[in-house]
Amino acid sequence: MLEGLIGTRGAYILDESTNILGKVPVSELTSTIKSLSSGVYAIIFDGVIKKELVSICESANVVFLIGMSSDVKDSKTNINILTVDDF
Repeated sequence: MLEGLIGTRGAYILDESTNILGKVPVSELTSTIKSLSSGVYAIIFDGVIKKELVSICESANVVFLIGMSSDVKDSKTNINILTVDDF
């Protein structure tokens, strides 16, 4: 799934069964997460995981955040952060 996003600047929003709830441009990702009250289990996107996004995902109870790279250490959050290097 991650390979399909490389170069698209897009993001998949997934539920707990890994069904795709939606695909949005990375530029709209934070506002989309804020607008969804629940049900987001994982986010996979073509971009760098930053502290602001992690904070928003923590508020939305996201379990997994998967990106191309990360500026955030996994130990500083309850979210499971994965990058392409982990696969």
